[in-house]
Amino acid sequence: MTLIILLYALFASSFSMGKLLLRYTEPIFLTGARMSIAGAILLAYQYFCPTAYFRFKKKHWKLYAQITLFGIYFNYILRFWALDYLPSSKTSFFYNFSPLISALYSYLIFNERLTKRQWIGLTIGFIGMIPLLMGTSPEEQRVGEWFFISLPELAVIGSVALHSYSWIIVRKLVREKSYSPMMVNGLCMTFGGVLALVTSLFFEGFMPVTNYSSFFGWLALVILISNIICHNLYGHLLKKYSATFLSFAGFLAPIFASLYGWAFLQEKITWNLYVSGAIVLLGLYLFYRDEHEEVPDQTVP
Repeated sequence: MTLIILLYALFASSFSMGKLLLRYTEPIFLTGARMSIAGAILLAYQYFCPTAYFRFKKKHWKLYAQITLFGIYFNYILRFWALDYLPSSKTSFFYNFSPLISALYSYLIFNERLTKRQWIGLTIGFIGMIPLLMGTSPEEQRVGEWFFISLPELAVIGSVALHSYSWIIVRKLVREKSYSPMMVNGLCMTFGGVLALVTSLFFEGFMPVTNYSSFFGWLALVILISNIICHNLYGHLLKKYSATFLSFAGFLAPIFASLYGWAFLQEKITWNLYVSGAIVLLGLYLFYRDEHEEVPDQTVP
C-alpha cells in the first residue's frame, strides 16, 4: 500500500510541474519533448541494462499503435492544453473518473457484466462531476463553452477517457502478452513523442520555448518523476492489483495536487472540489465493493 500512496503523491506533482512548464512553451511541443526524451531513456535502459527480454512481436503492433495514439499523443496534447487554463487540482481530480470510464469500456467493448451496485456506483460517480463542472473560471470561459461545460473541461474529460482506455491495453500487453512495462512505455512514448514534435513544428513553430534553462530543468524533473518512476511503477503494480483498484486509489492524487497547487501555484481550493470529491468517492466505493468481493485475487502468477 505504501507504493500506491507514493505513486499518487508523485503523480500529483506532475500536474503542478506541467502548469509551470506551460509558462515556457506550448502544449503540443511539451508533449513531444517530454514523451520522446522519456521514451528514449526507457528504451536505452531496457536495451543496455535489461530486466526482461528486449522483444517486439509484429502481430502486436495494433495494440502498441493504440497506446501510442490514444494513451500518449492525443491524451497528453488534450491534457496539457486543458492544464493551461484549468487549476492543477481540478485537472488532477478529473482523473478520478478513470475507474468509472474503465468499467464502461469493459462493459461496452469486452462484454463484462456489472452488478446492480456497480451500476449505482457508476451513476453516483458521474453525478459527482456536476458540481465541479459548475465552477467555471473566467480563464475557461474566455476559451469557450459547450452548454455549461468549458472547452478545457471537455478536453481533460477526453484525455481521461483516452488514458483509461490505453491502460486497459497496457494491462493486456503486460499481463497477457508478458511484455515488460518499461518496454511498452518506452516504445509508445518515443513514437508518440516524435509524432507530437512533428505536429508542433507545423502548428507551433520550431522550438517554441521562452526560457531554455527553466524549461529543460523542470522538464528533466517531470520526466524523472512521471514518465520514468510513475509510469513504470504503475505498470509494476498492475501485476498485483487490478486496474480498477489502482484507479480507485487514484483519489489520493487530487488531494496531493490541491496541496501542491495551494503551496506553490497560489491556487484556491473551492467548495466544488469538496462536494464533487465526496460524491465521486461514494460512487467509487460502491463500485469497488463488488469488484473486491467477486474478484478476490488479481495477482499474476
